Amino acid sequence: MNRGLQGAIVLLLLAMLGAYYAKLAMDLEIGWRQCSSDPARWDGQELVFPLWVVTGVDGPDGYRISKVVKDVPVAGPSEGLEEGDTVSVIGHFRAERMVVEQSVIEVHHLRPYKEAIGAIGLLAAIFGLPWLFRWRNRRLEERFGG
Repeated sequence: MNRGLQGAIVLLLLAMLGAYYAKLAMDLEIGWRQCSSDPARWDGQELVFPLWVVTGVDGPDGYRISKVVKDVPVAGPSEGLEEGDTVSVIGHFRAERMVVEQSVIEVHHLRPYKEAIGAIGLLAAIFGLPWLFRWRNRRLEERFGG
């Protein structure tokens, strides 16, 4: 099997993994969609939103978060929050107001730096590996040492 075909297979598998996650996240048994589809049944249900992005601040006592589901309303102190911040929220669904009442929030201030470090590592691998290795006689060899 040639390298191009292997690369295409790997990319296809990664795309399938992403599609599987999206379907799983949309169909979670207990989540915002489930609670908002039958509010009376799920009133008081604890919900967890790990690493969601703040998409709006509605005032001192409310904000919206998005990830797979867009603009989930959260009732809780929004002091210091700005659009684009990454937060993890634990709260309880409140049917009468159709909001998540925040119990715990963690603002991930260093998340942009973590993402930048990951991107730098990916770029280093993409551009560094061809410099460190070469193909010779249909085999991968180190360029230096060994």
